[in-house]
Amino acid sequence: MGQSQTDRDLMRFLSKVAEELKGGQYEKARRRCVSVLKGNPRSAQAWVFLGESLERLGIAGGAWKAYNRGWILDPQATWVEPMQKRLIGRWNEPVPDWLISLLAVPKVTVAAALIAKNEARKIDETLIRLQTAVDEIVLVDTGSTDETIEIAKKQGANVYSFPWQDNFSAARNFGLEKVTSDWVLWVDADELLDLEDVEVPRIAAGLFDAMDPLAALRIVQVNHTGTTVEPNYDMVRLFPMRKGLCWYGTIHEQVGFSEEEPKIRAIQKPVIRIRVHHDGYDPTIMEDKQKLQRNIILLRKTVETDPQAIASWGFLGRELLFSKQYEQALQAFKKVEELAPYSPYYARLSEVRLFTAQALEALEQHQEAINIEEKAVQEEPNYPGTWFHLGNLKLKSGLKMIQEAREAFIQSLETSKAYRGMVTFDSQIGSWKASTGIADTYKFSGNLVEAHRWYQMALLKSGGQEAIQTQLRSIEQQASLLQSLQEEGLDVANKIPENLSGVLQDTQE
Repeated sequence: MGQSQTDRDLMRFLSKVAEELKGGQYEKARRRCVSVLKGNPRSAQAWVFLGESLERLGIAGGAWKAYNRGWILDPQATWVEPMQKRLIGRWNEPVPDWLISLLAVPKVTVAAALIAKNEARKIDETLIRLQTAVDEIVLVDTGSTDETIEIAKKQGANVYSFPWQDNFSAARNFGLEKVTSDWVLWVDADELLDLEDVEVPRIAAGLFDAMDPLAALRIVQVNHTGTTVEPNYDMVRLFPMRKGLCWYGTIHEQVGFSEEEPKIRAIQKPVIRIRVHHDGYDPTIMEDKQKLQRNIILLRKTVETDPQAIASWGFLGRELLFSKQYEQALQAFKKVEELAPYSPYYARLSEVRLFTAQALEALEQHQEAINIEEKAVQEEPNYPGTWFHLGNLKLKSGLKMIQEAREAFIQSLETSKAYRGMVTFDSQIGSWKASTGIADTYKFSGNLVEAHRWYQMALLKSGGQEAIQTQLRSIEQQASLLQSLQEEGLDVANKIPENLSGVLQDTQE
């Protein structure tokens, strides 16, 4: 789909602002940004350019406010950390009145909604984090036997009981009926709203309230599993009430229109900076609650009832992959591929192909995995996950081939000593060529110590081949450089191995 005239006009304006900033025309850039933002208040880049112009003009407090709005609209931005370092200690400096007016958004009310069952472990802190961020809290309890209900009521939530029906959408849609606010933010009972984002739900709802086509906003789920922290940007959680939106899908539910026919209507799904910290995918918690087993059962029921439910097939394959049921996972992913041509709004095909390759890799079908991912990067070249896993697969394949090459060179060396047949072969194989080949494989796999040893043996028997001497000098130069860095006190990630230091001793002797 091509850009609209409005988008083209915006890009033209932003291009002019970039030129003005580059040319040091900061006041002119500021005025142009203000003009742009009055008509396009959701342009993250315009807010960033406004922040830069204000920073250059010495208005640090205003710069921070503008940058922050840009960050809210682009939570994956990479410029945030250096900006924060530059403005540290100056965030609370005065903000111009005109900027306060520009930052203002239409006032709308926002509810937080949750479904919960036996979530006493974390529900207290979850609700406390939400209290100042929203205007009401609706909690749907699906049969708690612990203190969840008592804690929720104590924290001011409106608690409603709903009998569990093996259907997350049914429970969520029941909760929607109880919401009285203009917008609703769905949060899991084990998620904690980031303290830096408390003001964002109302800001985001105000910014997108009048958007056409309708906006249902993705938030950032920050998953904590052991020592790993991984953000997830694919969850629609904040959307307007009384616009026909509801939840559908037994599990891993999605947001769409309530009547069957209008589901094909366009919904914009931008991501905004509402971060919720989540530890529910930690393996110990997953096992304790038997989440994978539960999810697989529910997803199997879903695809049995609706074999065309492409999203459920994709999630089923993922859960089977995570539970190491690789063959069954591949069957589910195959079904996704079959349905994909008839599902133009399905947006997770790149992820499915990544998971398919991971399942094939686990089954040691490495070339098939590579083939899948090469197809994936051709069809979706902008998805980093596939490129990275494809790189890993090819690296592993290359290392395996290097190992196999080494074994072949070793066999050529051994057989050259014992061969007594009538067919001649290159006599230099046994004297130095095989040793050089073995040395090459060690060099390519990063074992410079063994590479140096085999090159030395080959050099002695080759009559001083210049190509071998070049390889030896290269290894010795690397060893010398590492030693110099270490002696200068620089932080060398991999200190010189004891036997690599021996390379230097050998050359000095």
